[in-house]
Amino acid sequence: MREFLYQAGLLLFDDKKNDLRALPKTVRLQILVVLSLMWSVIFTVVFWSYNKWGLVLTTSVVGHVLVILGVYFTMKSFQNARQFNLRSDGYHNTTRSRQNLWVDGKKIKLDQKDPGGEHE
Repeated sequence: MREFLYQAGLLLFDDKKNDLRALPKTVRLQILVVLSLMWSVIFTVVFWSYNKWGLVLTTSVVGHVLVILGVYFTMKSFQNARQFNLRSDGYHNTTRSRQNLWVDGKKIKLDQKDPGGEHE
């Protein structure tokens, strides 16, 4: 059980192994900070409501709903990061053009050595 928890922690928090590895480091940091803030708020609300009202049905329902929502948003963050891909041909992402520019519906060939990008 201890090994399973260790591997699960590595999978979530080691940026060389999890699905966030395809993202730039600044974006990775931003996503992890938002997720950590979300989980901090969830556990704060759960423990505060338990201390305030005790273990009642409302506290249990609120706690479980918040944990389920947290798991869902964490899962969606990792799934969205999995779909992001960096190109291996020198571009940051697939939305930038290379060697082709479209003006008024006509394709204009650019120089082969043109780096492309957003300032064409």
